[in-house]
Amino acid sequence: SGQCELAQPACHRDLELSPNRDGPITKTIKEKREKTTMTTIRSTIGRQAGSLLALVGGLFMAIAAAIPASAEYPERDITFIVPYSPGGGSDQQARRLQPGLEKALGVGIRIVYKTGGGGAVGFSELKGSKPDGYTISNVVVPNIVATAKGKDVGYKPEEFAYIGMTAQAVGALMVPKNSKYKSLEEFVAYAKANPGKVTVAGVGGTGEVNTAKLTKILGIEISYVPVSGGVGKMIPMLAGNHVDAGVTSSSHAVKHSATVDTLVIAGGSSSDMLPGVPNESGWTYTTTWGVMAPPGTPDDIVAKLNEALNKATPPVREMVIKNGLAPMSQTPAEAKQFVMDAIAQN
Repeated sequence: SGQCELAQPACHRDLELSPNRDGPITKTIKEKREKTTMTTIRSTIGRQAGSLLALVGGLFMAIAAAIPASAEYPERDITFIVPYSPGGGSDQQARRLQPGLEKALGVGIRIVYKTGGGGAVGFSELKGSKPDGYTISNVVVPNIVATAKGKDVGYKPEEFAYIGMTAQAVGALMVPKNSKYKSLEEFVAYAKANPGKVTVAGVGGTGEVNTAKLTKILGIEISYVPVSGGVGKMIPMLAGNHVDAGVTSSSHAVKHSATVDTLVIAGGSSSDMLPGVPNESGWTYTTTWGVMAPPGTPDDIVAKLNEALNKATPPVREMVIKNGLAPMSQTPAEAKQFVMDAIAQN
């Protein structure tokens, strides 16, 4: 003990470092070291955890900054499907509306043609399109109803999202400009004397139905010639005398008055744009043009498209009237009901 008192620091170091000594002093020093070590470990872990959290937070912020905020619809060009050939009523409607829609929506409107089946090809194309507002289509009533009636064409008229109807015209019976038929009376007289000899063209099944209604009223029998692709393909047939007559809307009769003569129009009144042409009140043939979106298109997108459509129509109102059409303006609900009424009537 005297030796330890003379060299106290070294003695304490021996006691601390000797593995075989378990006295009170050694235990105390070990406990202090263990406590100090645990404190150091906890501190280190805390600092590392804090650094990790900061790193993760920074990563989330970086990712969030890299993802652009959801832009308000629309943010890119919109595709406008025309289910009929260039030059027809649907094409004319799309071309009239294009500038106004682009101005109202702030994006381009890209017109594409998907023809065939009396409009069924284009309507089917729209049915299969994503319901995000970036694909819309012209719609013709009653064509969309007639093309689907009793057939499996891949769509049902009632399932589309209707944006609005924009124009309407009554039906017309037209003949080539150089036709031997100068009046309805001459046309009827020849058809009665030669049953089935007169050829009358129309657009698909819709044209056939409307032609049959007129021929029944007139008491004649004709040979119907179906045209796939729209009036844009029928007018050249008339101009080239490939058929004796054609049945379509009066707006085409007005537009192509240099090529065809109109013998009669449908409805209860005459048309200022076709002076001198008689009307047949029993012939209730009308064609209505509108715009629709794929089934399932969100209501807010339909509402925005409807707002744009109703801004695009007033500037072309006079043009619509001059082309023998009656302008229309509807809400989406009114447009849907219009189609449902057409389904019920057909």
